[in-house]
Amino acid sequence: MKNKSGFTVVELLIVLVLLGILVVMTLRVGESVTANSRITGLINNFLADFSAAKLLASTENRYVAITFSGDGRSYTLQKQTDVIDYTTWEQVKTVTPLSDRSFFNVGEVSDFAINSTGAVRLLPITLPLSTPTNLTLVFYIRKGRGTTSDPFAYRRTIQIFPYGGLKVEKH
Repeated sequence: MKNKSGFTVVELLIVLVLLGILVVMTLRVGESVTANSRITGLINNFLADFSAAKLLASTENRYVAITFSGDGRSYTLQKQTDVIDYTTWEQVKTVTPLSDRSFFNVGEVSDFAINSTGAVRLLPITLPLSTPTNLTLVFYIRKGRGTTSDPFAYRRTIQIFPYGGLKVEKH
């Protein structure tokens, strides 16, 4: 049976099904692009905080530390309160990249400090000073509700070289 426009009901149903498929595909691509943009923005914010820590260390001629919380949700920038004391730190700022979920696994990040020359050392700093170190930090966004059982949606590895150079890798 044809309607006024000359199409049968079956033809109209086929067109509607195809349009529905196109809409679903478009939404999934949009979600993927949004999530990828989100982690890229979060990583760029961390890199900006790292650069700010290097600048603060250089400006004030003291160590600036980046420490990671035990729950995987935040990191803190701290500066050395006294140039000769490696145990007392003053909080500069705390950042919580994702309010509703973890951003890193505690086992895949290490607390570190950077000095005025850009040398990176693990915390706690002890005397005699160790040689600058190479660090690898892994950040991620999990699918679903972000629980530890949910698979990774996006992962990024940041390699920090002994004198403050950076390399970001996608997984």
